Formats: sequence, C-alpha cells, structure tokens
Amino acid sequence: MGAAGVAGSACWPAAVDGVHGLERGLVRLDRDAFGVDDVVRPAAGATSLGRSGLVIVLGGVGVCDLDRLWSSARPTSELAVCSTSRTTRAARTTESTGPRRPRRHTMTPRFGVRRFLAAYLAFVLTLCGMLPALVADEPRVIIFDADGRETSGSLQAISHTAVRIGGQSAEWKWSDIVWLRFGQIENLPHEPRGSAIWLANGDRLIARGTAIEDEQLRATWREFPEWPTFALPLESVRGLSLSLPHARERRDEIATWLFDRKEARDEMRLLNGDVTSGEVSGWREGTIELKAAGRGVSLPIAGVRDIAFNPELLALPEPKELCWLVSLRDGSRVTLLASKSRVEKTVLRAAHVSGVAWDIPLDAIVEMRVLRGRSVFLSDLTPLEAKHAPFLPGSREWPMQRDRSVSGRPLRLGGRELPKGLGMHSRSAVTYDLAGKYRSFHAVVGLDNTSAGEGTATCAVEIDGRRVFEQPALTHSQEPTRLPIIDVTGAKRLTLTVDFGELGDSQDHVDWCDAVLLR
Repeated sequence: MGAAGVAGSACWPAAVDGVHGLERGLVRLDRDAFGVDDVVRPAAGATSLGRSGLVIVLGGVGVCDLDRLWSSARPTSELAVCSTSRTTRAARTTESTGPRRPRRHTMTPRFGVRRFLAAYLAFVLTLCGMLPALVADEPRVIIFDADGRETSGSLQAISHTAVRIGGQSAEWKWSDIVWLRFGQIENLPHEPRGSAIWLANGDRLIARGTAIEDEQLRATWREFPEWPTFALPLESVRGLSLSLPHARERRDEIATWLFDRKEARDEMRLLNGDVTSGEVSGWREGTIELKAAGRGVSLPIAGVRDIAFNPELLALPEPKELCWLVSLRDGSRVTLLASKSRVEKTVLRAAHVSGVAWDIPLDAIVEMRVLRGRSVFLSDLTPLEAKHAPFLPGSREWPMQRDRSVSGRPLRLGGRELPKGLGMHSRSAVTYDLAGKYRSFHAVVGLDNTSAGEGTATCAVEIDGRRVFEQPALTHSQEPTRLPIIDVTGAKRLTLTVDFGELGDSQDHVDWCDAVLLR
C-alpha cells in the first residue's frame, strides 16, 4: 500500500502493548486479538484516520501516512501494517471462517542501528507523553446552534466570524451558535483553587492580585504562570480572594458575600477572622493601604483573605454587540468582544469587555457561549412576572436568581458548574414576554447539586397558558433532564413553574440551566 514502516523492538514499554483508548489517529491493537503482522481494520463508523500518525504494532512502531492507507482501502477492507519481524510474513486475518484472502506482503526494514533508534524514540516519546500530540487530529468540538441542532466533529477552522467542522458542507456564523464545547462533556473546568477575582458583570478569573496602582488591579494567572501579568480597571472589579478555602461551600460563600453586599464601602476580611472597612487607596510591596475614619491604616497583605470593593462605584457597561462567554479549564469565565478578538493559529487574541487583552491558547478553552446572537438566554431578560409562594405561611421567601442557584451559589447540575441559567424554588413561577419574536425554547432542568439529596420538586413549561412540558418528579438521584426543542413560534408568553414534591418544599432548589430562546 505504499506505507513506509520503521520497526520497533522488544524493549517497547509493556504498558503500551495492546493499549486502548488512545488519541484519534492511532491504530489500536490488542495482544490477544492480533499477531505482529496481522491486518488492522479501521474502527467501525470511522471516516478518516487522520493526516499522519503512528501505528503501534505490538512490540514496535510503524510511521506511516494514514491518509494514504485509508484512501487506498474501502471502509470494509483491511489495512496492512508493516511487519516488525525479521522475515517478511503474509498478513493474517483474525477470522476463523470464510474464504482465505490473498496473502499480502510488506517490506521489512533493515535492523541494527535503525531498529534500536526507532525503539529508543518510541520509548522516549512515551515517557514524555508526546504520542497523543504526534497523532492527534484537529480538536474535537460540539456545536449547539440556533436551529436546535447539535453537531460534533473535528475543528477545521475558527475565526472571530465563523466556525467550520470537518465533514460539514457549511460554516456556522457565530451569531447562529448557542454554544461550542471543546472535547467531550467530561472535559470539565477545574474547581477554583488558590485565589480568584470576581468582576462586576459576574466574570471570574482564577488569578492572584499583586498590586493596586493608578486605579488598576494588577494580577497574575494562577494555573498559567507563563501568561503575562495584566491590569484590570479597579472600577470593574467586584472583589477578590487571596486565599480560597478548599471546601466548595466556603468558596461559594465568598462569591455570595461579594454579589449580595450593599454596603457603600470597601471591606477586607482578614485571616484571623477580623473585618475592617473603609477605602482601599493602594497596595504595593506587600502592604495594602486603607483609609478609615479619616486616617490611613497599613496592613500586611499576607494577613488579608478577601477584599470587597464598594458596589456603588462599580462600572462595567454591558456591551450591545455579539460576545463570547468563554470558560477556561482553570475555572475562569471571561466575557469577550467577538468583533475585537482574533484567532491566530492556535491562539485566541481575546479582547475583554473591560478593555484588557489576553492571548489565550485554544487548548485552555472548555466552552464558548454566544451572547447577543440569534439565541437569547432567559437570564439576560427581565421577566414580566416572578412570584414565589412558600409551603408554610410566613416561611422564608425564595426569589428567583439569575445565573445563580436560588441559594445564591453557582448553578450546578450533574456535577457541572454552569454559568447561565435560572435558580428557582417551589412553589414559583416566572413569566417572560415573547412578543412573537422567537421560534423555540430549550433548557436543561434538574435539582441543584447543593440540594443534599432531599428535594422532590416538579416543574413545567407553559406557552400562552398551555402546558407543553412537564417533569412530574425531580429528585437528586436523577440525571438532569434535557428538554426537547419547544416550538414558541408566534407565542406571547413563556412561563416556567416549579411546584412542591412529596416532601413539600424541602431542598427544592431547581436550576433551569442554559435556558435559551432561539430566534
């Protein structure tokens, strides 16, 4: 078939023999199923083996042009792999029945130094974890578009205006995309660790503040130390934590405190439990300056845990143009202006809504949600009406929350933290004015992961008073429910309801995540 091979040797690491589940582009062999010279079949349903790659043949490595191998074989035919034996032997099939196929012969490279170098190279690449990099194709992505379709494939091209997936005949304009996910759903962002910065618009940066000078907060990325330091306008920063707790509940409490506080002053919480407030005037060389009661106070930054800034001085205007809400693998979420951002090769030259610019490698991105395209998230709209009725008269009120669970914590469904959605509690109803402008509605609904296994709520969707979807029993043990695409063409009202379950309203924290209207 014209594929050149480089033989391996018996010193190929045993851990690689018969390995399964490697990156796309590797031809997988099983020690028990194949011999050294056996024929390799393409995976069922495969359409391409990639442009080039390595073929592992038990004790050896064959370097070949996989596109040539594939193009010369029908989808049901066999691909002959270069032999690693000292003598040329015919390729054998693993089938015990059926007519015997013609014998195929392959050229065997000479041994000696060449064999030793090939085996040594394979061993070094394995130790360095470089095999996936050599054989990986373009990144795999999943797109959910404004027509309600979900499509997956290899990423062929991406720019600030459009995305193209391998095997597809057309591009997607960003305005036609609801979200784009790199890799599989299991490719989740990390839990925030160490330190974090929260912005006025809800963005979260897993970064550490280092100084405040000239009305700017200077910071460094925590998990990406090779990225340059950056400076945020202080008026865009809601607050920061210099020492995030390990417990998720404690981390959530910090974010809730920052977003719910109304005091018109800066505030610092110290590691020893003390709280001090006033006006932060500067931070440099390990000391933070605070003006309080007409006098200046200097505190060592090493003793400060959290800093909250005066919410009345926050200023981060909401853009009216198309934006990306980008989730990074370190747990950061940033809102970028699509028109001012560019993709150059494997780097997103990102323009943040605050005016800060970053160079973000594409392999650091987990998801990209599109804001102000053909899709409109319910959490970005003002409801026509929202009401809550507690199970017992006089009990606590649970107002609906936007982009947070009803408890004020991040939205979490199925072990994932999601940035967009509504948090509701039984019994609640929220109604939106559609004005006949939308074609369909979609969401994922379930009990928030913080409901501690006790919730038993019901939920429903109504269009102009007509019930079109109902989930009669939401429990913590269930997987989140993905709603079907609900037709709202010409509709005037959309109502989401959450009602009591078998246990009344106990722990009925219901999340409608990625609740989106499609135009």
